[in-house]
Amino acid sequence: MKPISIPDISLGAIAPEITLTVVALTLLMAEVFADKKGRDNLGYIALGGVALAGYFTYALKGAHFATFGGLYMVDDFSTFFKLIFTLAAGLSILISIKYGKDEGIDHGEYYAMLLFTTLGMFVMASGEDLITIFMGLEVMSISLYVLAGISRGRAISNEAAIKYFILGAFSSGILLYGMALIYGATGATGLSAIGSAVAGNLGGNVMLSVGIVFVMVGFAFKVAAVPFHMWTPDVYQGAPAPVAAFMSAGPKAAAFAAFIRILIEAFPAMRGHWYEIVWVLAVVTMTVGNMAALNQENVKRMLAYSSISHAGYILVGLAVGTEQAQSSMLFYLLVYTFMNIGAFAVLSVVAGKNEERTSYSDFTGLGYKSPVMALVLSIMIFSLAGIPPMAGFMGKFYIFMSAINEGFIYLAIIGVLNSVVSVFYYLKLTVYMYMRGEGETTAPAITFSPSMAVALALSVYGVIWLGVNPGAYIEMARAAFLSFQ
Repeated sequence: MKPISIPDISLGAIAPEITLTVVALTLLMAEVFADKKGRDNLGYIALGGVALAGYFTYALKGAHFATFGGLYMVDDFSTFFKLIFTLAAGLSILISIKYGKDEGIDHGEYYAMLLFTTLGMFVMASGEDLITIFMGLEVMSISLYVLAGISRGRAISNEAAIKYFILGAFSSGILLYGMALIYGATGATGLSAIGSAVAGNLGGNVMLSVGIVFVMVGFAFKVAAVPFHMWTPDVYQGAPAPVAAFMSAGPKAAAFAAFIRILIEAFPAMRGHWYEIVWVLAVVTMTVGNMAALNQENVKRMLAYSSISHAGYILVGLAVGTEQAQSSMLFYLLVYTFMNIGAFAVLSVVAGKNEERTSYSDFTGLGYKSPVMALVLSIMIFSLAGIPPMAGFMGKFYIFMSAINEGFIYLAIIGVLNSVVSVFYYLKLTVYMYMRGEGETTAPAITFSPSMAVALALSVYGVIWLGVNPGAYIEMARAAFLSFQ
């Protein structure tokens, strides 16, 4: 009789995930007992859970081991991304507390869904097996569908949730079919085992090639790469601003984490095939995202198209594929979390009740009516545009330099030209804030909560500090990338 083998189990390796799960379930129960005046506490409980998960994650820094039968990996690569996820979740909770109260969505399930989304992202970053990664992806995606439509009284929010659910389910099906084809070709779902099989004699296997393409299509949808980006502006516009902020940073980083791990660990032997696809994806994503953003009159949609173009910049690093390029990608995702959530935070305040003020004209004279908000937004959009000494400039500089160093001259030139184009629609916002509407008093006064002030201060600190002192964080990103090779 064949003995039953019990896989090794390390609960310490999943302490952050356990923390997020327990706190999320606690929030669902606390919702039953929380009165209307005490709902702020739900946000602070969620924030405490995220902070505790971040602490347990940081405690695993330097660890390198696989557990649960090789399905789950703990290394600096996953740790780096998990810290980005906790940062994104924490900032999103801070900007949600007053917003949720004003919009009537400050329920326990709102914060629970944020934590479940973060949990799915954690699983994706540590997934060492296609099935593990897919499970994490679905936990993240289903929670995001709920969050996109959590403002049940707003028709545009309901529409966004339905669109996101239908297209998201379709892309998940394609991704899963691709994984099935890869399993059919290699007989394995573990990334290392797939890598070994591919390094043998499977290079020309049609089933494997189609499987890789399908997996790339699935992840291209998740990171909003062109031509799988059409859901992004509608979903971002319909979702509550804090949710859109979270979606633009955390889940995008999680999709890139899984994408990088699969391509680098399972298919290095086929890099000559897939890097050309990524090259084309990077170019069209940067270009279409920026061109579409130029024509927007709604700031929320502009930030949505902007997020598409930034996915293109990050894909440049994946196409180049060197240690320097991959490290630059990780650094850029960290920077992007600060600057994009900071921009959405200001937008959520200016937009007001039911987000009725999200057009460029609604920002007219903001520099005179609310100098602090205008200054914070200016710092964020300068960084998004890549203007020194902001962190966004350093992120783009490292990515484009890595492309030039490896001979991807045209890719770097296209990236720089796109970055120049983006300056027009970012600076258009500063024109409205500082050069129009001086003395206008028709718009309601802008107020923000202490939690929002903390979120804005952290975002500004991150954007400036990472811009003037990037070396230590680049080195951290480099160590993270090297840890899983």
